[in-house]
Amino acid sequence: MGRRWLIAFLAGILFISWPSIALADNEFQSDYQVQYVPAVTPRGLETHVNFLLTLTNLRSDVFVKKFSLTFPEEFGIRNLKAADDSGQTTADLKNDSGKTRINLEFQSPQTGKGSKNNFFIEFDQDRLFQENGSVWEVILPTIDDPNKVTYKIIVNLPPGSNKKIAIAKPPPTYVAGKQIVWDTPATRTVYAVFGTQVSYDTELTYHLKNTRLVPVYTDVAFPPDTEYQKVYVTSLYPKPSLVFQDEDGNYLGRYILSPQETKTILFKGVIELSSRPREEVGPVIQSRFADQRKYLLSENKYWHLSDIEPYKSLKAPRDIYSYLVTRFQYNYAKVGSRNSRLGATEALLRPDQAVCVEFSDSFVALAREKGIYAREIEGYGFSRDSALRPLSLAADILHSWPEYYSLEENRWIAIDPTWENTSGIDYFSSLDLNHIALAIHGKQADYPAPAGTYKIDASKDVLIQPTVSSPVDLKKLDFAVSALPKSINDSFSYKVGVSVVNNGNTFAWNVPVEISATDLQTTKQNTTIASLAPFEKKDFTFEFRALRKNKKTSARLKVTGNNREIVNAAIAVVPFYYELGLKIAVGLFVGTTILFSFFLLRRLRRAV
Repeated sequence: MGRRWLIAFLAGILFISWPSIALADNEFQSDYQVQYVPAVTPRGLETHVNFLLTLTNLRSDVFVKKFSLTFPEEFGIRNLKAADDSGQTTADLKNDSGKTRINLEFQSPQTGKGSKNNFFIEFDQDRLFQENGSVWEVILPTIDDPNKVTYKIIVNLPPGSNKKIAIAKPPPTYVAGKQIVWDTPATRTVYAVFGTQVSYDTELTYHLKNTRLVPVYTDVAFPPDTEYQKVYVTSLYPKPSLVFQDEDGNYLGRYILSPQETKTILFKGVIELSSRPREEVGPVIQSRFADQRKYLLSENKYWHLSDIEPYKSLKAPRDIYSYLVTRFQYNYAKVGSRNSRLGATEALLRPDQAVCVEFSDSFVALAREKGIYAREIEGYGFSRDSALRPLSLAADILHSWPEYYSLEENRWIAIDPTWENTSGIDYFSSLDLNHIALAIHGKQADYPAPAGTYKIDASKDVLIQPTVSSPVDLKKLDFAVSALPKSINDSFSYKVGVSVVNNGNTFAWNVPVEISATDLQTTKQNTTIASLAPFEKKDFTFEFRALRKNKKTSARLKVTGNNREIVNAAIAVVPFYYELGLKIAVGLFVGTTILFSFFLLRRLRRAV
């Protein structure tokens, strides 16, 4: 009788219990097909799983009798059914040490070289597909089996669903209607997002304190707009005295604090993330980059390498990313603690002490050394599993990830070596809909500080949760033009001031201002305000003068802002000599009047 072998198949979602099979090499051939059918039920989002395993004997004296599957206990399994080639069989379901184990046994396994044994399992599983606001997100493990020949993953979306796959890592082999298929993926996981946008209700608290005996100001960083992130401001109290954007595109508010004053700022809004870049933002990003290039290759305290020789083989962003993913070991013991930021040099010397900021600092430093424009984003990574996708900055458990600028694509590419290191998911080819930017660090490594770091005590200052509600874009741009003269001299120039304030709840991009005139020459015709953050004000001036000289005429000046008429004024043009003659006449009249009055006064005195 042939030997009996035990297959230990771990289909858990946690990286620490990644799928593996305990079989001798070259004795079996394994072929897998797993189908997942998610559905919305009164219990929430549930998944029906159909699992088919085919084992082919490669030797005549060896066959498989038993195997087991293990899942984390929180992935509840119900309605379990099992069968083999002989028909239905019993599956033993046990919960032990936080795990759920399914034990199965072939009833009459086929023996002999080339014979096949099939096992069929189906069950319902909770919390495999996750609802994240209006999108579905799933992480599916693959099998670590040296005997594996094929492994097919099939996701069948329910007929009534309007979900479409927006992000997939790796890309599926093919998509046919509501069926998505991965045929023998080479990665440790399959990650997919169904739906193109997700919104997060956001509440951020900033605690400010002036400990000095003189007034000071503090600039606070609110969530910025990016190519993949749109910010809707619901309320901001109190309002800052000044709102502006810096060179990196940060959204900043300035607050004046009196001596010894404390102030609490509350920002409420919705942050919408998209899987596709926003067309209106791209041109502004490209224009900004032309100015940012002068500092995006600079070193500083955290982005410095004391010795570049060990990294001379790293050339491209992918090289640097892969090096950090494989070399660094994520230190879970540092999560949430008040650990100090190591900086790139120290992090590379101590690869077992890394959390997200060390991954980011090291990438930026190595990239800049290789002539690759790079920066760091500090923000919030929405995660339901702190082992797979940890949040590891201090304060409100924020997250950090790097970006590099692709000269070929003319845009910033966000990557996350930390989360690939901890989850096995590819975060180089694309990000996800979970990374919320709170501060952009390109010019400086530690300024501005993101929300969650403006603290006086141990309060919870960052509250971000997905929502299914759709935010409303309230656009309101208010223009003002300085007072215009009713008449002008044909030999002089006149200055006009134009201001625009964004009193809407979202960023305004590429705001057109058109200046047109009849019988006037202007220093500006058309101009574009690249971006205006909510409550931000921008001013500019232009000059105008008469187009024709020595001719009295009626001119017209028109200013249009964001395709809405702001001013349309008639202006009289008076030739210089008209005005000169008038001035001479007035002068003569005034002089004559004064002389007449003088002589009249003298005669009156003599008469007395």
